[in-house]
Amino acid sequence: MTQNKSSTRPVLELAFASVFWGFGFIGTIWALRALSPPAIIAYRFVIAFAVGSVMLLALRTPLSLILHEAKLAFGAGFLLCLTLVLQTSGLLFTTATKSAFITTTYVIIVPLLSHFFLKARIEKLHWLWVFLALVGTLLIINLKDTNLVWGDTFTLLNAWAAALHILYVDRISSRSKNPFIFNVTQSFWAGLFALAFFPFTEKWQFFSLDFNGWIGLLSLAFGSTLLGFYLQIRAQKQISASLASLLFLLESPMSFFFAYFLLHERLNFLQFFGALLIIFACVGASLKQGAHKVLVEP
Repeated sequence: MTQNKSSTRPVLELAFASVFWGFGFIGTIWALRALSPPAIIAYRFVIAFAVGSVMLLALRTPLSLILHEAKLAFGAGFLLCLTLVLQTSGLLFTTATKSAFITTTYVIIVPLLSHFFLKARIEKLHWLWVFLALVGTLLIINLKDTNLVWGDTFTLLNAWAAALHILYVDRISSRSKNPFIFNVTQSFWAGLFALAFFPFTEKWQFFSLDFNGWIGLLSLAFGSTLLGFYLQIRAQKQISASLASLLFLLESPMSFFFAYFLLHERLNFLQFFGALLIIFACVGASLKQGAHKVLVEP
């Protein structure tokens, strides 16, 4: 079953969300100065869930609808928590710019997972994009620094988890009746899973954040989570996972822009060339996947 809706709205909304996601890398680094990765993830989702719940109560949302969306959102919450644990842990050791570009390799991974697990057709040319993305990733990674390698490895694993989250949302989005409620309940599950790390990590002191840390945490909670993921879920009801992941590429240049001016991060020539290779490969891979959503019933 193919959805033939054509609209610029989901494209513009995902582009807007990418601004918040791009800044989210900088916000995470600011928050990491005082908090552990699980603490950041737990707080951002708890805040998003609390604010979202107040809005649902104010709108007198039926409990049956909330429970329906919560059931659908369980898997998405788990995958989102896993994605961000890996990404945030990686940012302890690597830069925001490198993390953003390596993360975007999920654009290459989404069609691969669709091919192997959902039997979706994949172009032979896609293997060229995979190769170019791998070369670009190797150019960005500094193999001489063990800490950076660990950070970049966590980030690459995060890209695989992010691809799974995109595919999961793509698969169940047609059954969601309200994307906003889905996102609020997704935040509940993700925050709950993150809180499971509480006994095993330190640096949970909420009020130890400085000004930049508060800006970072609040931007993650309201911009990246409450608004950004809501726009993603709503957009994926109309466009394919591959087109959505193509639009997600905007978060890399956004992150580079913010990191350049706010964190004074720089890439050397080889790293910059590697970043361009990743973007080129991801665009090439996505353009062949189609713009409209093909619904695969579970």
